[in-house]
Amino acid sequence: MDRRTFLGQALKHLAFGTLLMGGGPGGLLLGQARAAATGRTLVVVFLRGGCDGLNMLVPHGEDAYYSLRPTLGIAPPSAGNPLSALDLDGFFGFHPSMAALHGLYQNGWVAALPAVHYPSASRSHFVGQDIIENATAQPSTTGWLGRYLATLSGAEQKALALTAGVPRSLLGSVPVSALADLRGLSLAATTADQDLLSAMMASEYSRAPIAGHPHDAGLRAAGRQLQIDIAELQNVDALPTANGAAYPATAFGRQMRQAAGLIKTRPGTELVALDLGGWDTHRAQGGGQPDGAQAKLLSQLSNATAAFYADLGSAASGVLLLAVTEFGRTAAENSSGGTDHGNASTWLAVGPMVNGGVHSVAGWPGLAPTQLHEGRYLAQSTDYRDIYGKILTRHLGVSNPSGLLAGYAAQSIGFL
Repeated sequence: MDRRTFLGQALKHLAFGTLLMGGGPGGLLLGQARAAATGRTLVVVFLRGGCDGLNMLVPHGEDAYYSLRPTLGIAPPSAGNPLSALDLDGFFGFHPSMAALHGLYQNGWVAALPAVHYPSASRSHFVGQDIIENATAQPSTTGWLGRYLATLSGAEQKALALTAGVPRSLLGSVPVSALADLRGLSLAATTADQDLLSAMMASEYSRAPIAGHPHDAGLRAAGRQLQIDIAELQNVDALPTANGAAYPATAFGRQMRQAAGLIKTRPGTELVALDLGGWDTHRAQGGGQPDGAQAKLLSQLSNATAAFYADLGSAASGVLLLAVTEFGRTAAENSSGGTDHGNASTWLAVGPMVNGGVHSVAGWPGLAPTQLHEGRYLAQSTDYRDIYGKILTRHLGVSNPSGLLAGYAAQSIGFL
């Protein structure tokens, strides 16, 4: 079989499969109509590996913190010490590598959410991630955002994961695509094959449908839409940044840039999922020094988030970013210069619609020996579903979030 025949048969199978199955994990979604713009978007960044919330949101006003972390503890805020915490409210401060997010906080765009977790928590990465993304401790084939998508019309055009695979949060009856890098999006490996395939698709799908064929009209429409979708997503990656936005030169920085481009160029995008991994800091975690393992990750998160909102410009008005993690770390540092699997951690909500500040349901649980969970871990003071419930109602317009949160009645938390 020659190359032209092979490509011709491949494009027929591709479009026909997409038409019948509605797309699928790892592939493009071809909706029959563009979703109407709602003006709101939720971007979820999963900090995979268990982020140490005590060194992200530093409780510098509590002496017990420094007793538990004699070498990893971040120094209290000091104008003359670049390795000290960046003060938020006199008790909490950001890690010194989070200067860009600190700037957004000072403008009222950041809500810090300490001690977030769930009852009877697991310290398994896999179990913890499943629970956080499914929003239930019971086995589930759907995620909390997948269930939300199922309530929408035209939902096939409203979500995209810039990840290696579809995250559990987006699993459900509505198929969602996962594309780790829009930069290399193509249906062929070489430029010559791309040109040939594009010409063949244009010719094949511009023909009149076969009379009486039950699928041919839809097949040709799907093929034409496929070309449009690929071109649009390739243009997203090629879109120049705006307003001097400077993203980190990392995979996560590139994905955040692509997320901003997607939001700016594809009205109706409501959900975008990204991952930033590497937070399992059992050793050599580092304290306030910029070359520490956690400091490098926090710098990426902080700088990419600030660049993202600068890049969005006026489009930022309806964009909320939520940074989540499966668990925190032990309150005390270990003998390897790191921290081990823990319990509650810090989440962040960022955007112009947040009520800036530090928010929790039950207040700061404290780090005294009698206050620690099982004597080792930061106790939970906010259930993660309280955060989801607020986002579903206040940002995504869901009237009754309990149906999407496995019957959980969310408590009030005022970050939105």
